[in-house]
Amino acid sequence: MAGRPVILPYYHMVSDESLPHVRPLYRYKNISQFKQDLDFLLTQFKPVSLQDLLNSFGGKTTLPPRSFLLSFDDGFREMAEVVAPILKAKGVPAVFFLNSAFVDNHELCFQQKIALLVDRLEKLPTIGVMENVQERLRAKNISGVEIIPALKSVRYQNRSVLDEVAALCDVQFDVFLRKQKPYLTSAQIGSLLRDGFAIGGHSVDHPFYGDLTLAEQLHQTSESVNFLQKMFDVKYRAFAFPHSDTGVSPEFFQRSLADGGLQISFGTGGLLRDSRRGHFQRFSLEKNCDHPRQVLIWQLARRCFLKPTIHRTE
Repeated sequence: MAGRPVILPYYHMVSDESLPHVRPLYRYKNISQFKQDLDFLLTQFKPVSLQDLLNSFGGKTTLPPRSFLLSFDDGFREMAEVVAPILKAKGVPAVFFLNSAFVDNHELCFQQKIALLVDRLEKLPTIGVMENVQERLRAKNISGVEIIPALKSVRYQNRSVLDEVAALCDVQFDVFLRKQKPYLTSAQIGSLLRDGFAIGGHSVDHPFYGDLTLAEQLHQTSESVNFLQKMFDVKYRAFAFPHSDTGVSPEFFQRSLADGGLQISFGTGGLLRDSRRGHFQRFSLEKNCDHPRQVLIWQLARRCFLKPTIHRTE
């Protein structure tokens, strides 16, 4: 990666299972594919930690050429049960970005609710139920030719409709949370920290930041990071945007980064640089489940056709 000292790949899930709360949303890699990804990265790049990146950003050290920092979003329990043991065996540091509302399975993300509803409707597409769901969505001005795409289009602001649809489909989100425990517990997070991994904020409950007011963006950000500092006594303040940083104003970065609220933040803009100091862009290694080599080729091609730096109006 000429001119780029570190690349920032990320994942959400690694599992050999077909998970109803994730599968309808996006593809994810199985354990064998994930290990192959790591082996490729380790032959081409040197792994670094969040602290390494923070130190280099602060001018204390210099990152080795061709390095990578691995991260994982949303705090699913597979991070402790599947991912961490593999990373430890291969000597790869990582950052886990967590939503404060989901730690200890107190709440279920609205996107996991969508996935569970889609899973139920795909398996039991009863005509009467489908008609009732479509009617309910239309009442909330959420419409489409097909129900599943319409359901997937539900945004954070109108997420309450998902509980109404769940009642029509006999899907019990609270039971799923209690039995399946899809997210990391405090004990598991503590174990990850003791093993040398890092954690960061990922908002309170995973909204689209472009849909929020500036005040809401700042609250979601500070609340999630403050929660981690209070609960786990971490000394750094790191944050990764859920979904993307599209629609986030320069004022947000001024107030959250430049004014000392955060030390470092991450978007999902790929291999593009960012003009905002302290803000870095990551890229997914999950899309289409391609080999990292293909992903990097595509990202480099994308960078060639776009301006290599995301410029933000000051």
